[in-house]
Amino acid sequence: MERWVGLITGFALLGCPVAEAAESVTVTVPGTSMPWSQKANPNIPFGRNDGTKPVEVKGLKFAVGQTLRITAIGGTSTIPGGPQFGSAGQDSFIATDQVGGSGSIFPARFIDPASYPVHLNALIGVFTDAKGHLIARPFSVGEAFEVTVPANAEKLQFGLNDDIFADNAGELTVTVSIVE
Repeated sequence: MERWVGLITGFALLGCPVAEAAESVTVTVPGTSMPWSQKANPNIPFGRNDGTKPVEVKGLKFAVGQTLRITAIGGTSTIPGGPQFGSAGQDSFIATDQVGGSGSIFPARFIDPASYPVHLNALIGVFTDAKGHLIARPFSVGEAFEVTVPANAEKLQFGLNDDIFADNAGELTVTVSIVE
């Protein structure tokens, strides 16, 4: 294997074309992560605001108009030791535009209704500006999703669709790749 890596590197140095792998970054999203900062977005509230900050994708240089492929594996639960659900959330609990157990709405309320249903603890992504202000509608990722980078996007961040975050457990491993 090392021989092949050396040959490929040598060809690249000689100016021969070598196909490059798409740039990608992997992040870990704890079950307690909220999808966006309510401090930065006070007019877009959800839940109790009792979770951890959103997980920001760092090190991926994306540009307006590019397509990003997002995949996720792992599991989260709504209570420590409870059943785990994958990145598409709990199949038996639709958590879109209704009020949750906290008496507050779910983040999915702000997703395009054409994408409903969105399930409890589903992975949600958002694009923000440098200060964390949402610049486009949130989106539900599920196990895999492709999204076009909107104008003014400077950050991509992730969290879960829940209204009570502090008692969640588990984590998701999320990989974001630029589609070439």
